[in-house]
Amino acid sequence: MKRFITVLATAVAASTALLGAASAHAAASKENGPIAFRRFFNPSHTWGAIFTINPDGTGLRQITHPSKGVLTNEPNWSPDGQWIAYQRSTGDNARLYKIRADGSDRIYLSGTCTGMCLEDVSPDWSPNGRLIAFTRAIGPCDEFHTPCRIALYTMHADGTHVRQVTQQRVSTTVRPKHRVEDGGPGWSPDGTRLVFERRNDDRFLGPGLIEHAIFTVRLDGTGLRRLTPWGLDAAQPDWSPDGHWILFHSHENGDRQDNAFLVHPNGTDLHRVTHTFTGGESTWGGSSFSPDGTMITTAHKPGVGKPGNPDIWVMNLDGSGLRDVTNSVIWDSAPDWGPSPS
Repeated sequence: MKRFITVLATAVAASTALLGAASAHAAASKENGPIAFRRFFNPSHTWGAIFTINPDGTGLRQITHPSKGVLTNEPNWSPDGQWIAYQRSTGDNARLYKIRADGSDRIYLSGTCTGMCLEDVSPDWSPNGRLIAFTRAIGPCDEFHTPCRIALYTMHADGTHVRQVTQQRVSTTVRPKHRVEDGGPGWSPDGTRLVFERRNDDRFLGPGLIEHAIFTVRLDGTGLRRLTPWGLDAAQPDWSPDGHWILFHSHENGDRQDNAFLVHPNGTDLHRVTHTFTGGESTWGGSSFSPDGTMITTAHKPGVGKPGNPDIWVMNLDGSGLRDVTNSVIWDSAPDWGPSPS
């Protein structure tokens, strides 16, 4: 799946775009709190930390302090605002952790990722705070020769009791005729379904260009439903706190101009939120609803730094009132809007 960086560092998911994390906002607090995001420290995007900032641009705080060559990424707030789940990547290896909002008590969550488990990425907390949905890659994984499975899973918030959600019948010993990759999970407010992006080999457009669509599914893997047409190349979804909308951005491959969109969970009333027509460049990244459901935070470029560098922005649900929050000269993206701590 495509982000501003590669989310799955394996060859299967090697591509680039605006990075974002799907969010789950929850029951513990509906009051808007700080925004968590990822900041790159080097041009090659192999070193980066998680920060938090207030929506008005004050209170910038560094949460993780990785050494050079380590990327901490895809932050996601717990429903009570006490914890941030995230992925830690070193080269082709990615695992999940959680850390308190003040940067203390880092806890490893990927203890079950052993053997043929290659990576755990894209964590997303359930509305009741008891579960975390994520993407797991089971290998060996080679885009052209060896089958692998990249699917959605859930686990308890302490990293135990892992359960597979999607692709339960996909074998990793026989290459499937039509391989798909599932990622970027987000929870429905009632905790009964997941929204996610699916990358489909059947929608091959050319080297590095495979279309995506937004789906929802029940936690037991049944009730799979596609919400967006493949031609929209939709990715990085987030479910609104009131359950009425799913937010995503279009044209994940970056071959055409992308924009932010909304759609109802039954696939109706698909419409554009932003109206950018600059001609083929990715300018909108991963987005997240505010906990009260009245606003959106998004990665958007241009920011105030180099032409290719995004900042973290906020805007109204209709795309109006766009405002730069981080105003950073370097690369900020992957925002998740958290609740006020309970």
